[in-house]
Order: sequence, then structure tokens, then C-alpha cells
Amino acid sequence: HAARDAGIGLTVDAEEADRLEIQLRVFAAVYADSGLAGWQGLGLAVQAYQKRALAVIQWLEALAAAHNRVIPVRLVKGAYWDTEVKRAQEQGLADYPVFTRKINTDVSYLACARTLLDDCPHLYPQFATHNAHTLAYVFHHAGSRQNEFQRLHGMGAELYAEVVDRDKLNVPCRVYAPVGAHEDLLPYLVRRLLENGANTSFVNQVVHENIDVDEVVADPMLLTETRKDGIRHPAIRL
Repeated sequence: HAARDAGIGLTVDAEEADRLEIQLRVFAAVYADSGLAGWQGLGLAVQAYQKRALAVIQWLEALAAAHNRVIPVRLVKGAYWDTEVKRAQEQGLADYPVFTRKINTDVSYLACARTLLDDCPHLYPQFATHNAHTLAYVFHHAGSRQNEFQRLHGMGAELYAEVVDRDKLNVPCRVYAPVGAHEDLLPYLVRRLLENGANTSFVNQVVHENIDVDEVVADPMLLTETRKDGIRHPAIRL
């Protein structure tokens, strides 16, 4: 209610897979609060590396349609991959809740993006990415569909300099900046360092002089079709 009264948006962040169902139940209860009727600012982050990502997007579209309102959806690739894999191993699960190859997460993100743009009129797509191929795919597929890009403060500035200017792509980009005490920000910083330092990270590869440009911006869909160990999720449609 404080966010609504202040006229600002509030996006509930995505957490670990074992919290997803209770998170969705709480979100639905808050969204149905009659005191928030007419407010379009309550949003949710969806992690494309979770195998349930498409189902979550479809669930959110049904929820928004039932209330005849809009839900902003921040589509991210995911932030707790190591934790998800390790927990699944510790619990002896038959499968992982997340895709175990980065390339499959990239494909899932594109499928989720297309679903948001084509099949979800009650959702406002917000694409959080620092990947040039992902950005280009979203831009060319979006057409006139209203959406926005998002990046983290201190990352992707050069990439988005080619996006937000009126004489460039003229698409808005929201910049996220962490705020908090030292003990809260340190884990956030460590997670960013691990993500960006990974060999499969676009942010890492784009500045690596020994990696060819064509490899950096390669279509992940084509790569999953040509790699023997690539896995395509049966629900993914591109």
C-alpha cells in the first residue's frame, strides 16, 4: 500500500525453487487485495533457468486477466544456480529444478520472452539482460509491443548506449542499483562477481580477446540443435 500511495512500482524478487509455490500463493493473495484495485505496479521476477518458468508466466497471465489488470514481469536468467544444483544433489532428487547448461537457460529465456510478447496481453514485459543476442532477439520480436529493458548499475552501460537514445533503438532501460548495509550488499557483490566471471557469461566473453565475435553472439537455439549434449525442453517454442 505504501508503494501504491507513493506512485512507484514494487517488484517481488525471485528466490530459490523450493520457495516458488508459496511465493506465488502470497503474491496472488496480495494482488487480490481490494485496496490495490487499479494499481498496475505490483510485479514479479521470473527466472528463465527454472524449468517451470513458462508455466509461471502463463499462471501470471491468468491471474492478471482474472482481475483485469496488468502485472509487470521482470524476466531474468537466474541467480542461484549453484545453490539449486547442490540442494537437489543433497536431497537425492531425480532431476534438477533448473537447466544445468547455460545455453539451455538462454533458449528458455528467448521462449519466455516470446510468450510474454505474443501470448500475454495482461503482462508488462521487463527484460533484464546484459546479453547482446538476447537484447537483439527481444527488440526484433517485440515490434510495437510495449516493453522495457533492464540492467544493473555498473554493468551493460556501453551495450545500452546503443539502445535507449532516440536516434538509436529508442527503447527504455531501467537501471537497478543495490541499496543497503554492508552485510547485505557483500553477498550481492559476491554473486555478481561469480556470475560475471563465469566462462559462459556474455559479460566475460565480450571482453575476452581470444573469443571470436561470432561465437559471443551465436544463436543459442542453433547451438542446442547442433551440440550432441544440448537439451531442448519439450515446452519451449521459438
